[in-house]
Amino acid sequence: MSGLVEQEFPEWARLPNTRYFEVESAHAAARYAIWVTVPPQYELNEEEHFSVVFAPDGNGMAPGAAARMQMLSSDPIAPIEPFILVCIGYCGEDARRTLAVRARDLLPPGEPLPEGAEQSMSKIVAMGLLDEEGADLYLHHLRAPAADKFLAFITNELLPMITAQWRVKPGDHGLFGYSYGGLFAAYAALRRPLPITRIGAGSPGILAGSSRIFGLYAEDREGGVDHGGRHLHLTVCETELTVPGYYQAAIGAGVTEFLVLTGTQPLKGLTVTSRIIPLESHVTGGLASWADYLRTCLPGEPGRSPLSA
Repeated sequence: MSGLVEQEFPEWARLPNTRYFEVESAHAAARYAIWVTVPPQYELNEEEHFSVVFAPDGNGMAPGAAARMQMLSSDPIAPIEPFILVCIGYCGEDARRTLAVRARDLLPPGEPLPEGAEQSMSKIVAMGLLDEEGADLYLHHLRAPAADKFLAFITNELLPMITAQWRVKPGDHGLFGYSYGGLFAAYAALRRPLPITRIGAGSPGILAGSSRIFGLYAEDREGGVDHGGRHLHLTVCETELTVPGYYQAAIGAGVTEFLVLTGTQPLKGLTVTSRIIPLESHVTGGLASWADYLRTCLPGEPGRSPLSA
């Protein structure tokens, strides 16, 4: 019996209907890896145009999300609207220190430092997640995040590039993020990026009582800002609410506080929905939260599914 023989990825082993790019951002002063996945229906009708859904944490998100969207659009029970998926991740040296670099892009400016962040860096190094230099970079970005620049990259640079090359509907696009990506999604919803109206925040890292999200929310409410046409869907995993420990404090408490706020002091025009993802933990809940966002914010037409009776 022969052993494993390592090979370059053949074409048939790559992500379905997906092309890979790299792009320099003037707004963020960074280089990003971009995976663009079109729905199976894209080549069938040259007149049809599609909404775009952006997803940060692309290095981990692209493989699972790209494969799953192919089947969700033909789900005979709960199909989704076909769309173009754009996953945004990191390349080169940044890909090896994603944990550190994503803090720069996903945390709102002025976001308070999580309690115990400095002490946790040694644990991150000991676990092999980052080296000493990467841990220092992580702490630096936690202290000076720049989600505003990352959001400007998506709306002002990346979306026009996607629109120029693919058949894209005008406006009404989506954004989904998980964990710190969920915090970024909540931040984006309150910043009102005009082309992005369907936003999913999965298990967002909203710090109870202190997150910048609460200050932005208060400013919009006091100013009577109109969020008309925007839908924010927030999900949280069951164990983040029920199991005492880090995630109950770091995720569950902040999500609960935010949902109470949106329910008792709603912003003008902002539709907020939510769901508890049963059984899942923070580690396992990402794809389940992604599917729930799609079924809530991009519901399809059951009759379009080739598997429908």
